[in-house]
Amino acid sequence: MTACISNLNFAILITLNNQGYNLQFNEYLKQCREQNDLTQEQLVHDLYSYDLEQFSALDTGTLGKWERSVTKPKVAKQISIIKYFQEKSGVVLPCWDKYSSEEAEGLICKAGMRNLIGKSKKHIYNYPSEMMSVDDMHVYPLRTFERMDDLIDMHIPLHQSLNHESLQLSKEQFKEWALHPSSLFLACEYKGTFIGLSFTTKVKPEIFDKVLNFEMKRSEVTTDDFAAFDEVGSSLMLGFFALNEKAAILLFIRYYAYLIANQKYIAELGAVSNSEDAIKLVSNMNLHYYKSRVTEDNVKIKAYRQTLFNALASEHVVKMILAKQDCPEE
Repeated sequence: MTACISNLNFAILITLNNQGYNLQFNEYLKQCREQNDLTQEQLVHDLYSYDLEQFSALDTGTLGKWERSVTKPKVAKQISIIKYFQEKSGVVLPCWDKYSSEEAEGLICKAGMRNLIGKSKKHIYNYPSEMMSVDDMHVYPLRTFERMDDLIDMHIPLHQSLNHESLQLSKEQFKEWALHPSSLFLACEYKGTFIGLSFTTKVKPEIFDKVLNFEMKRSEVTTDDFAAFDEVGSSLMLGFFALNEKAAILLFIRYYAYLIANQKYIAELGAVSNSEDAIKLVSNMNLHYYKSRVTEDNVKIKAYRQTLFNALASEHVVKMILAKQDCPEE
């Protein structure tokens, strides 16, 4: 949920902003430079050495203007700066590794998220949302819903229609996985009505590799294959749909906030799908094509994966988290 979903989150955002927690490029740059004990002269030298193509003309005057928000570099330069600090610190999202999920959630730009999720006819429906305020929309873990069984029952036919038989999970698996703390099974509701679902779980790296190499079906994964909260694992995306764009945005904001807050324990993101709409979505998330196989009934299934380092240092994510001051919120 973003700052506009509830008065509570709005208050949280005001508090964070007053404390300097603004995901804006100029503040990020200065904060990271100072946390790494670098002078402007040292950072200019390091960036020049790190990426000559992007920073051949960089000087302290330009860097100072960036830090004061007088000017702002193009997104490609911002990404290169993040990658420089990644390499220097070994941290996935340098200078943001202390954010909680709630803090990150309130600082993600909805307009940027809209660009990331793109258009999807099969996963994001066109249910009218003009009269639906996000103030009345809420995202919760599916396991906290009293009607969890009903929601899973409602989802199963859609899950079966979107996924090839070899990718389908049973109702019993959905329920067991939804209850497990390593899973991020989310539901979005509007005034008591369910309007969206998102399913991801964190599995052990070796299980992640087997699934993406088609050595193991998703249905063969058990909760014993899940990575513990404080164990490094990989986020396996299992399914997603929303009745409208607003619900989709809120679900993905929660997912990215989770990635930022848990970056220390997530190595990769991955998905296996036969849905072209799903493939477009994971491509926007900077997941790259990895492998494919053709089933006996001639359906092509594709696997996509990406390290969390590269998934978060990407164009869509930078526009989503580094342009808060330019973000047109509702």
